Amino acid sequence: MREDWKIIKKVSGYEENNAQERGRAPPATRGWVSYLILIPISIIMVIFGVFFFAAFFALFAIAAIGFGFRFWWLRRALIKSMSSDNTVGTVETADTVEGEYVVVDKDQAVETEVRKAEKDK
Repeated sequence: MREDWKIIKKVSGYEENNAQERGRAPPATRGWVSYLILIPISIIMVIFGVFFFAAFFALFAIAAIGFGFRFWWLRRALIKSMSSDNTVGTVETADTVEGEYVVVDKDQAVETEVRKAEKDK
């Protein structure tokens, strides 16, 4: 029987009316007090959010600039090495070896062999 009265009091709002008579603030007043407290707190939270977003964005921008510079440097070095392999304006391949040379006639080659043969005797 006691349980039935608890349910009836809860549904009818009897408990709330009794609480207001005992000195509690009415529900409408509690809402305004909550808003007066929550508005400055939410303003402070928004300011902190903007600050941390700006700090994160700055770190991200610095990292992006660093990676961009690194990729630019590697690309520049690759292009430079490719252009040194293939000289501009010629039809050389990467297999070409550059250097100095001397053209030897057949007569000079024969004379050199004869000299070597005389030294060996």
